[in-house]
Amino acid sequence: MREIAPLVQFTDEELLLLGAEHPAVDTPYLSSLEPAHRQLAAQVAYRSLCSHGAIAVDGGVGLELPESYVTMLRLRAGASSILVVSKATVDAGLMRYHHLGADTIVLEDVSDAGAHLFRLAPRADLRRSLRAFCSVPGAADGSGETITLTEASFTAGASGAQLWGDGLAQFDATVWRAGGAGAAPVLGHLAGTHGSWSVHRPATPQQQVATVELRPIRVDSIADSILGTFVDDEGDDPERPEWHLMRA
Repeated sequence: MREIAPLVQFTDEELLLLGAEHPAVDTPYLSSLEPAHRQLAAQVAYRSLCSHGAIAVDGGVGLELPESYVTMLRLRAGASSILVVSKATVDAGLMRYHHLGADTIVLEDVSDAGAHLFRLAPRADLRRSLRAFCSVPGAADGSGETITLTEASFTAGASGAQLWGDGLAQFDATVWRAGGAGAAPVLGHLAGTHGSWSVHRPATPQQQVATVELRPIRVDSIADSILGTFVDDEGDDPERPEWHLMRA
């Protein structure tokens, strides 16, 4: 698969200044600040945006971005659905947002520090891109039958060493849809040195003990499992809300 080159990186506060906040996208750095400190962060972001190629207009109270960035942000705002996949390893955590358009995907990687790295890719590259993101060197394929644990024992790590050994990566995936279609389920995957498992939480009637189902999965099938759950049967939404270039 050819590498998808980064287009630009913005911070939480730069996106705030541009009016490009998104209800589905986390802003980990801004969320940690008090309101007074947010204003200071926005002032610093203004100068940083100018270094990205933005041009000050309207006496310094507005910004004009390069056309390629404007196009990307419009595609991002216009996506009717977003596939959200988090990846946690021993060393780091990363959230990837796949803003799904009819022909183009905006890939947005958000770090714990609030940096948003953007790439554009053809919609046809979604599966290959997600497979690369979900690759876990050193992880073993799962085997055996489905295992049911109580939520409490799963959270406590019961049977973890036996089922997946040393945990190498954890993936949690969901989908956001414009129009408030309701909360989507979260599908989890665990990849370890002894095996890899998909994590399902069946609906639990009231007053019954919550359970977790662990199903063995091949490591190279994690991405396909996510897409089969959230994307493959999804239609395209032709309506695209407008994104405004400038904010005073």
